[in-house]
Amino acid sequence: MSATLDLVLAGLHHLGLLAVFGVLMAEWVLLRLPPSLRGVELIARVDLGYGVFAGLVLAAGIARVAWGVKGASFYLGNPVFWMKLGLFAAIALISVRPTLNYLRWRREAGAHGALPSLAEVARTRGWVLLQVGLFAALPILAAMMARGFGY
Repeated sequence: MSATLDLVLAGLHHLGLLAVFGVLMAEWVLLRLPPSLRGVELIARVDLGYGVFAGLVLAAGIARVAWGVKGASFYLGNPVFWMKLGLFAAIALISVRPTLNYLRWRREAGAHGALPSLAEVARTRGWVLLQVGLFAALPILAAMMARGFGY
């Protein structure tokens, strides 16, 4: 494993995390606007980006474990790594509800011109805000790992 490949994988992992956070914030802002046909379409597209960037984070993370300079034993034997991975999975599971809402909203808007209620938008915004709050713990756990916590 070369240091250059390790750097590229780390860069992709970190850029992916920043992109996921940016997309989450974009969703939160869009959910603060009054519902509109354009907004429903836009948030569904933004959420697609969320999935793509989350996939990049996961793929780059797996590649770092498999081929990174630190080696798989550095990660797999560390409980902080498993906390980080569990938190990432929890955030992914929480994201399912907003994604299903966006898809339904887009389908209903396209078929009937129907828009989600303000209450439904507010509930969905709450789910997104929960993801944002949990997401904040990921870099803290990563910093803990980088400093040898968990060993």
